[in-house]
Amino acid sequence: MKKTIAILLITFSFPLFSQEKINVLILQNEYAHDVHIITDVFEEVLNNTGNYSIDKFFVKENEGWENFNYNFKDYQLIISSRLGGDMPEKLRNEFVYYIANGGNLVITHQGVSSFYDWPKFHEVIGLGWYGSDSGEHIFWNETIGDFIRTPLYHGVGVGHGKQHEFLVTMRDTEHPISKGIPVEWIQSKDELYHGLRGPAQNITIIATAYSDKITWGSGDHEPIAWTTNYGQGRVFVTVLGHVMKQEYENAINGINSCENKNEAIYSVGFQTLFARGAEWAATGKVSIENPDNFPSKTESSSVEPSKVKWKK
Repeated sequence: MKKTIAILLITFSFPLFSQEKINVLILQNEYAHDVHIITDVFEEVLNNTGNYSIDKFFVKENEGWENFNYNFKDYQLIISSRLGGDMPEKLRNEFVYYIANGGNLVITHQGVSSFYDWPKFHEVIGLGWYGSDSGEHIFWNETIGDFIRTPLYHGVGVGHGKQHEFLVTMRDTEHPISKGIPVEWIQSKDELYHGLRGPAQNITIIATAYSDKITWGSGDHEPIAWTTNYGQGRVFVTVLGHVMKQEYENAINGINSCENKNEAIYSVGFQTLFARGAEWAATGKVSIENPDNFPSKTESSSVEPSKVKWKK
């Protein structure tokens, strides 16, 4: 009887989310993409899947950093869907030092177009929305069953086609972020970036999607989620999650940039990748399981974060 009581006590001494609280700083540059909706999704997904303490800071396109009074080293994780190009030089240096010395980073969608003029940031995230002189373009080749690297000045230019649903293929099924996720699943209507370039050092490409020329794509299987290691820091990047401010819906002639509304950011596939990527970046491991309403190979699944059926 005593042994039974001891076992029960041990079993119930570790409740859900008993780990130490993870301090997170969400940094957002307010521009055409709706960073407030994006940040709300970030915050709700984190609160639904882990034990996070979250601070947020927003800057305008060309102003606001003078009010920044946070210390990067106080956080295990920084998250952004876009960082401002006018970040002061001193802060840029502190940011890179933070990552190199064990700080961690998650970047989504337009975040890969942050800092066109800052090669050091390109090294941190591996690939981005940069010119043909900034590094290699990497894509998956079905014929050889491996990735091909296109050198500087060669291959397709950076861009995206029409918004549409597309099939995501997990290329590294053993990585902690992707392990257990279905090999193929449909992303809700989103922008599919192609031709991303960068130094691509210490990079592990987790997932790709075929950028069909019919939808104005590249004709290649493009990276849509990957990790890098920069110094001691862990970095997770996904280009999924487009959501535009309504006022910019007709900013490009002939294209409704708001066509997909919140579908991409509400995609259960995106929310799952984000949740697992954030946990991995912050801790080096993943405990989050796939939600019950995860998309299938033939059907997308897009619901607001409160309706994602996380397994407890």
